Amino acid sequence: MNRADRKLAMIMKHASTGLAEINRGGKINFLNLKGEALLKPVLITNNIKGNNFFPILDSIAPAVAEKIKNSSDEAGNILTDELHSFSLTFGGERVERHFNFSVTKIFTDCIIVGFDDVTENRLKEIAIIQLVADKAVAQGKYEIASNVLHDIGNAVVGFGSYINRIQRSLDHNNPETLQKLTGFFAMQQPVLTTVIGEVKAGAVVNMLKGITESQKKNQAEISKSIAEQLNIINHIQEILNIQRQYLSSHSALERKLTNLRAVINDCMSMLYASIEKREISVSINIPDRLPDIKADRTRLMQVILNILKNSIEAIDINAEEKCISLNVKMIDGFLNVKVQDTGHGFDEVTGRQLFIRGFTTKASGTGLGLNNCKAIIESHEGTIEINSDGFGKGAVTTIEFKI
Repeated sequence: MNRADRKLAMIMKHASTGLAEINRGGKINFLNLKGEALLKPVLITNNIKGNNFFPILDSIAPAVAEKIKNSSDEAGNILTDELHSFSLTFGGERVERHFNFSVTKIFTDCIIVGFDDVTENRLKEIAIIQLVADKAVAQGKYEIASNVLHDIGNAVVGFGSYINRIQRSLDHNNPETLQKLTGFFAMQQPVLTTVIGEVKAGAVVNMLKGITESQKKNQAEISKSIAEQLNIINHIQEILNIQRQYLSSHSALERKLTNLRAVINDCMSMLYASIEKREISVSINIPDRLPDIKADRTRLMQVILNILKNSIEAIDINAEEKCISLNVKMIDGFLNVKVQDTGHGFDEVTGRQLFIRGFTTKASGTGLGLNNCKAIIESHEGTIEINSDGFGKGAVTTIEFKI
């Protein structure tokens, strides 16, 4: 294998999305590291063995398999950015997964299948839509609710749309590297031709040129989508603030006996893809017999999701120790929830400002997440605090509810 071949092989092997090269019969000629990680739970759950991609697709996305089998012999795209949903057994429970697929035929017997797990974004969209639906039911008797929910509905539709656009764009980032790679392969095309043949060499160069052009367009799309997304998020926040003020005297309508274990399990399912991608070790310790609490389940999920996501993002992807522990126990009539991570941590000055509205340590943060979490917990007559021994020493978030 010459230098050009080795470089192409390394790029595909370590790509951030799953990549598989199959022939028209489904035989897997190549599967990169990300692809192996994404498909491992599928293979185990469905007891799939062998070296054929079609049984895998039949179990998670049969429509993709059919389109590949029924495609013509001509090179070109078979499908692009198709979302397919399926279920897997994870931790003894059945969880729903969402994969995005793109398939390109290089030539008759060389088909490239790209796939990625977009479950986290998909479940967030579903959770937001469910939140809007729950609000509609809870506030149906109040005249103002219809106007508020109408605004939320419009904002959420736009939010989901722009999130998807950004996600697709981020999957094809780094245009400068692609531009250089395209130029390199164009210069090396005569060499490639002698090694892999004229058809394959031409196909590789043409494919890279197409990807590069697509990347340039995506960059402009990203800039536009980010600006629009920030405006939408601010709009949603304003609406929710109005909603909270209006519902402050009617909060009992949303309170129901809630099982905290079920809430935590749902949150973990939504964050599973991020945790697996960053290779973070998570330990959860929850007693079998845990008293229910009277709570707004949706808002409680919002808090747990926010705390866990902060812990995930605080852990450097290249750190030697990447751990999150979540422990729940009863202490003197209080239900104590403790989330500890091995992330960046913070100093005393930062710690005093964490719950101040508008304060953030993230480059793209809004400073609203922890402030909202505090408001939600206190509305449930609970307390929340976050402590750290300093930079590089992780953080501990403690939430308590009186039983």
